[in-house]
Amino acid sequence: MKSTRLSYYTLALTIGALLFASCNKEENAPQPDMASNYFPLKLNQVNIYQVDSTVYNDFNNSVTLFQFQLKDIVVGKFKDAEGIEAYRIERYKKTDTEDWFFQKLITRRILKSRAEEVLDNKRYVRLVFPPSLQSTWNGNLYNDLDVWRHEITAIDVPLTIGTNKLDSTLSITQHNENNLIREDIYLETYAKNIGLVLKEVKAYDKEISTGRIRRGFKYKMQLNSYTVN
Repeated sequence: MKSTRLSYYTLALTIGALLFASCNKEENAPQPDMASNYFPLKLNQVNIYQVDSTVYNDFNNSVTLFQFQLKDIVVGKFKDAEGIEAYRIERYKKTDTEDWFFQKLITRRILKSRAEEVLDNKRYVRLVFPPSLQSTWNGNLYNDLDVWRHEITAIDVPLTIGTNKLDSTLSITQHNENNLIREDIYLETYAKNIGLVLKEVKAYDKEISTGRIRRGFKYKMQLNSYTVN
């Protein structure tokens, strides 16, 4: 009987040691990089963008170029209606004739598997975690717009935008429709620890015979400068 109790005691110690070693190994194991720093949310961060927009009007056959700057400032954080921490971003606009003036409020938040942005009262899924090549998702999952199949087309790629040399960027094709009469292309690029650095949009109707743009617009918003505290 004594020998049996000793055997049970030895077995219990062995199992306990194995469980402890296993738990300790899991705690010390390297955690996967979710790459959420492609969508950083830091108080007082300031991103300034240069914007060039061209509008095509077939009513009077005009082509109008607009140039201005946008400034996004992370001004605060709060708990949203779902109890999730979200960040408030104020966007300002500057033109050749007007100094910085408030344009709109944006909110952003990061969940375990995705990054969301509320813009003009619509919620968008901007990024998924961990991002990888060919990752796809519906960017309009939480709004009433059509399904847009977003796809990551490049990741961890160095890029220079103006005077900004960026070590790691991630590119997303948000929507790509191009045929004889219509072109709709929406692209975004994010940089680690900075966030959005480039947005390009082409949205116009074309003449079927010549491919000439009839009406619509194209838009390019690219990083000018940034400040991270």
